[in-house]
Amino acid sequence: MSDCIFCSIVSGSAPASVVYRDDLCLAFMDLFPMRPGHVLVIPHLHSVFIDGLDRATRGHLFEVANAVIRAQKAAGLPCDGNNVFLNDGPAANQHVPHVHLHVLPRQQGDLHRAVFSFSTRYLNYFGQEAHRNRLDELAQRIARHMPQQV
Repeated sequence: MSDCIFCSIVSGSAPASVVYRDDLCLAFMDLFPMRPGHVLVIPHLHSVFIDGLDRATRGHLFEVANAVIRAQKAAGLPCDGNNVFLNDGPAANQHVPHVHLHVLPRQQGDLHRAVFSFSTRYLNYFGQEAHRNRLDELAQRIARHMPQQV
């Protein structure tokens, strides 16, 4: 879809700090991270809703999200736990109309920061865009610990 920023990232016509890519999906750093190391996992195929994807692709997205979690920890990011979530469609506060999983590293005791991040996103306030060089550095740190193929 030509007007979808995530489709543009998949095609290479828009920049992204890539953590992982295979035939079905792409994982990259969120441009407006809720916590350091916030990664998005998206299918190559454009679909607004997860039920628009075939079973294999749906399952694969979660397998890649799991590999991202392991890589975030191995890369030394502050990660005592993780949120993995999907806003399935615009009514669920999906801001980019393309299926995407958020893989969010969490630290013990960061609830107040996480609640603030969640609430500001819900109100469509994203904060300051992260600097590309910082995102690229984090993406490289995480990518070094990703398997060649999930």
